[in-house]
Amino acid sequence: MYKLAFALVVAGLAGCASTHDLSKGTNMLGGGYKQEEMGPGLFYIYARSNHAPWTNIEAARITWRNGAERACLSAAYDELNIQEGEKDTGLQNSSGVRYLVTERTGYAKCDSSTLSDAEINQIIGKDAAIR
Repeated sequence: MYKLAFALVVAGLAGCASTHDLSKGTNMLGGGYKQEEMGPGLFYIYARSNHAPWTNIEAARITWRNGAERACLSAAYDELNIQEGEKDTGLQNSSGVRYLVTERTGYAKCDSSTLSDAEINQIIGKDAAIR
């Protein structure tokens, strides 16, 4: 019984994750990711969950990691300078409950990256100052 309940909770949380590429346009459910290559094998990833009346960190994490795996062409990467939070979308349901998106941002350093740690720190430092 507990296994079934756990499976349903996990499925519900993952259901708010998105595989939508936001660089191709918006998603009517709100979720998705976009990536920007900052240097060889270093990507800035922005991800957000679909709209929901609750914070869903796990959905944002799944979406972010899917984006990182696509960018790196593998699951071999390090997560750097990760930030997580929520935003009110301004939308609400008929009961007045507000909808949120949970966001996750940071950098994926692919194992294939040829950048040194000093170069990565410099790129992230400059980029973080303008975001």
